[in-house]
Amino acid sequence: MPVNAPVEYYKAEMKFKAAKSKEEKIAALEEMIALLPKHHGSENAHAQLKSRLAKLRKEGEKKGAARAGIQKEGDAQVCLIGYTNSGKSWLLSKLTDAAVEVAPYEYTTTKPAIGMMDWKGVKIQLIEIPSTFQPAYVSIARTADIIVLLGDERQIRELAGFLRENYVRTKSIYANSRQDKPEAIKERIWKALGRIVVYTKKTRTPMSLPMGATVREAANKIHKDFVKNFRFARIYRRGATKQVGIDYALNDGDVIEIYA
Repeated sequence: MPVNAPVEYYKAEMKFKAAKSKEEKIAALEEMIALLPKHHGSENAHAQLKSRLAKLRKEGEKKGAARAGIQKEGDAQVCLIGYTNSGKSWLLSKLTDAAVEVAPYEYTTTKPAIGMMDWKGVKIQLIEIPSTFQPAYVSIARTADIIVLLGDERQIRELAGFLRENYVRTKSIYANSRQDKPEAIKERIWKALGRIVVYTKKTRTPMSLPMGATVREAANKIHKDFVKNFRFARIYRRGATKQVGIDYALNDGDVIEIYA
């Protein structure tokens, strides 16, 4: 029995013993490993838990747990990751139109939930990763544009370590759904993506472009012929109008009109 383990550890151990599915056992073991203090006296206990976890994951993979690839839609893909009851489903419901179940009991989400977040007309795909942390679901995070880790400071550190151990190198930001307002998290997500929104003059169609993008990139996104036959562009910014060339740098909120 581990020495000096917090009460939460023993609660996680009870979850493991009561777990009926492999996914629940994996989630409970992950929690036990994260909560067990790291010192010389607990090295064997850590090794045993990690060995048991590795065995369960391997068994899951042998039974055909394929990578749960989700096709990217919109202008970016963002993963929400956190322990059970960290507020992932609640945040997804607040930031998107996804019809997700939000409940006070644990492991409400059993498979990835998807919604589209609107930012000034630009669509961002949000994916809630179940807190069972199945390898097939965690693999989605490897190709996402950013990850939002939800929880308190201790949980964030543990989750960051978990991602490193599972070779997830995607840029991450942190949030606490019990303290941060949804709109504030939404703004942080957009800033972390490092993009700007530019609108076409005639239709006011929003375009998502990388920060530092030029007229050339905007023109190419509208139609490649605009680059080939480009003459000049007019930029409408904060009430002023400016005629510019194809390599002119754009700002967030610019309205562009291209002449070819």
